[in-house]
Amino acid sequence: MLFPTQMIFNITIIIIAVALVVGVILGSIALFKISHSLKFRNQMLQQVSRAYLNCTKNNNQLEIRNIGQVPLTIDKITSSEKLPLAQLIIAPNQGYFFQINGAKKLALSIDYHDQLNHYTEKFDL
Repeated sequence: MLFPTQMIFNITIIIIAVALVVGVILGSIALFKISHSLKFRNQMLQQVSRAYLNCTKNNNQLEIRNIGQVPLTIDKITSSEKLPLAQLIIAPNQGYFFQINGAKKLALSIDYHDQLNHYTEKFDL
């Protein structure tokens, strides 16, 4: 084989090797960016579609309301008042009212879950 032909083959092999290395690097960067975007998208979807519990107290009445987008199930309530709420399912935008003692301060700790996660909320009313 002639020297110029061998030189062209060597240059071509080097160019192909560099192109492959650059392609693998760019492909890896693209995959990491896609993975990060999918994780961020899943976090946003989970925040939008999770159950949110809200408690308010007006005089002698306690309101427990689901202000989220999915149903929630109350597992346990810890408070000074006796509330019959074990395994109560609350639909989205639905609330329950309870008559309570006229205590000035009421502290609630509520454990609840939706279809995916368990949550604990603390309310000082």
